[in-house]
Amino acid sequence: MSQFTVLADGGARQGEADLWCSYAAVRTLHWLGEEPGRPADVLGYVLSRQNADGGFAWQRGLPSDIWATYYCAQTLSDLGQPVPRAEQLVDWLARLRTADGGFAMTPGQGADIWAAYYATRVHAEVVRVPVPDPAALGRWLAAAQHESGGLAWSPGGAEPDVRASYYGALAWRAAAGAAAAPWRDEALVAWVRDQQVDGGGFRFAPSSQPCLWGTFRAVRALDALGAKPRDPAGVLAWMDARRLPHGGFERWEGYGASDVWACFSAVGAYQTLGSGFDPVDREQIADQVRGCQLPESGFTYTLPSHAGDSLATAAAVVLCALRPAADPARPQALVGWLQRAHLPYEGGVMYMPGRGAEVRCTLWAVEALGAVGSALDSGRLGAWVRGLQNTDGGFGYWLGRGSDLVSTASAVEALAAAGLDPREWIRVPQALGFLAGCGTGGRYAPVPGAEPTLAATAQAARVLQLLGESAAAHAVGVELSTLSGPLGGFGAASRGLPDLLSTYQVILTQHVLGLPVDLDGLRRFLAKVRVGSGFAWSPLSRQPAGLLAACLGRQLTVLAASDAAPTRLLRLNL
Repeated sequence: MSQFTVLADGGARQGEADLWCSYAAVRTLHWLGEEPGRPADVLGYVLSRQNADGGFAWQRGLPSDIWATYYCAQTLSDLGQPVPRAEQLVDWLARLRTADGGFAMTPGQGADIWAAYYATRVHAEVVRVPVPDPAALGRWLAAAQHESGGLAWSPGGAEPDVRASYYGALAWRAAAGAAAAPWRDEALVAWVRDQQVDGGGFRFAPSSQPCLWGTFRAVRALDALGAKPRDPAGVLAWMDARRLPHGGFERWEGYGASDVWACFSAVGAYQTLGSGFDPVDREQIADQVRGCQLPESGFTYTLPSHAGDSLATAAAVVLCALRPAADPARPQALVGWLQRAHLPYEGGVMYMPGRGAEVRCTLWAVEALGAVGSALDSGRLGAWVRGLQNTDGGFGYWLGRGSDLVSTASAVEALAAAGLDPREWIRVPQALGFLAGCGTGGRYAPVPGAEPTLAATAQAARVLQLLGESAAAHAVGVELSTLSGPLGGFGAASRGLPDLLSTYQVILTQHVLGLPVDLDGLRRFLAKVRVGSGFAWSPLSRQPAGLLAACLGRQLTVLAASDAAPTRLLRLNL
């Protein structure tokens, strides 16, 4: 079994830094007039995420998206560095514009308000090219205004949100400057102001509780709209009460732990309200943030010794289930960490505690806990997934993100793994419609208009099966079974170089659909990606890829060792 360490917080973590945390840490230090302890390491980490098209990816080797591109570009700016390949970046940005006037996270996805915010700021502040057709963007943003006055995540969205209102307000300011707002301005200002609770902080929406993230987005949204909170002194007092010993902040009352995102939100909100820090406080906060940097890399969300993440922790739970540890406290600590990551304000599981719930992490947590006889609150999970479905029928990584196939599969499979019938929790015709939009010639792409991949096709087959389209699912599965290469296993494209992720997805689909698995071919493939006690993602890499690869590889190894193939592969997507 791949070796891993249980951290002081009871979880496990992947080895790399996190892009979101690296951006937030550097931005916070910049606001404080400080810098990272090892800025060159952060710079190297960020630059390694840039692709040939000029955009950046949240993880090395993945396609560019505007979320990662904005975070990397802003981090480079705060470090005093230009963005390389600016001309290519301008060309790539043009591919994000959607026919309805919005922006997508990646080419082919539907528009969402996160993407509008990131794309307009990259246009205005990074490449310094005017946003094309701001009037069309204004119409799209206006259509996202809810009757209550707040902005929803996209036109037709069921609920407004402080974060969506912030992203919309800042997107319009970046695109159109001081031009008249396209929405009912007074209604939007009033709705955001109404999210301030009596204690002084702001919530995301009437159904949630006040937190630093909501407070920061609210005061910034109001500032962009030329307004202030109804009770600015109450905001400051509420944030003062979130201060913890040794310099950090807790995200909400009673959370008790500091992290990069809470510090980022607090410092940004204080700055917006015109309130600074004395030198001692400023240095304490900066030291707290600096302590989250990993060696020769970027940042994680808290002290590295306490920085578990849900994907790595779920993978570790599965590895313990496959080969029980001598120390029962080890898996118990991991299980406890996953259950605590199902925080009270969202029904899904966070990738890192203190940030938004993410659908793939939720699936991994449900499956890992089920493997050791534990579970999450299925009612909360089902309601969260139901609210996550977008107007196009698909699902995104988290609330408000544009739809993609891996997130849609993860949402549907998380319901099934939790013992819920997906057909009772989501809008099935719309989900099937989104799936059809990703399909072409019997294959499926990660987003509409992209190139099909075997992993996306395998995920689509499993969604079809869970949504009652068994005949269509079986036909896709049979076609997939013909596409293995001579090395065994499956690649991203037909008969291409096999890789561990694609192989797991296809064999999982065969297993779910009751189709035969070529165990001899699987054994040949595993021999090429097994590296010591771990696994590489590709035969070309002779380096163990960490806990997630070990989790998938070890399950396939157990399956390959039994001609009777009794092992149930867990539904795990990346």
